[in-house]
Amino acid sequence: MPRIHPLKSVRNFRDFGNYQAKDGEELVSGKLFRAAHFNETSSEDRAHLTSLGLGLVVDLRHAPERKRQPNTFPSVDDIQTFFMAEPGKAPEFAPHEMFLKEKLETANDARNYMIGSYASRPDNPAFQKIFADTLRFMASEGAPLVVHCTAGKDRTGTLVAIIQKILGVSDQDVLDDYMLTMKAVDVESFLEPAAKFMSERFDRIINPDALRPMFGVEPAYLHAALETMGDFDNYVENVLGVSSETKDAIRRNYLS
Repeated sequence: MPRIHPLKSVRNFRDFGNYQAKDGEELVSGKLFRAAHFNETSSEDRAHLTSLGLGLVVDLRHAPERKRQPNTFPSVDDIQTFFMAEPGKAPEFAPHEMFLKEKLETANDARNYMIGSYASRPDNPAFQKIFADTLRFMASEGAPLVVHCTAGKDRTGTLVAIIQKILGVSDQDVLDDYMLTMKAVDVESFLEPAAKFMSERFDRIINPDALRPMFGVEPAYLHAALETMGDFDNYVENVLGVSSETKDAIRRNYLS
């Protein structure tokens, strides 16, 4: 099965299985997927997604994003969906949207924001909960799943890295999979129309070049998240509360 699925209406849809793991094992293909949002899913692409037999959709978007771009897939009764559970009343804008609205001026601003966002994510209770819930589902159900956010690279990339590291994927392969966004998505083609849209939406001039660090991925971003986690096994077991037995069950379900 190809790693990048060239869907017409869903961006950055990829299989993040089929990597070598420790002890000569391999992540299964066709059970571990990552993607951008499913707001404009065509009937053709819905049919392809249905054929994958998904058991879980992990939606890592904040409430304002889900409200503005609700998923049009899945609609199958036996597919579970995990959402970000955030306390209090949902704000009008997601955190990255507030940054775009109020603070972005230069590409350096954007890069610093991205690194800070990645670094803070592992300590965020809302992300910790959905990360842990996903891992427990993988242990108990072993069904195919798709992890997604808005662009399928940042929040998605963090959880995918956690899953792959639990399954014994090498650090280099984890990073290479993360960087595949730059092959799966033509980032440059989005900069000008996105800057125009955001300038109108936020009533301020946003330069396309300033958006580039936010629309792509860089190794430093993922490294910032992993550095916050520190000792990985300690993070998974003592911060996420996922036991060694649960990790063993995940490996049984997703390694061949």
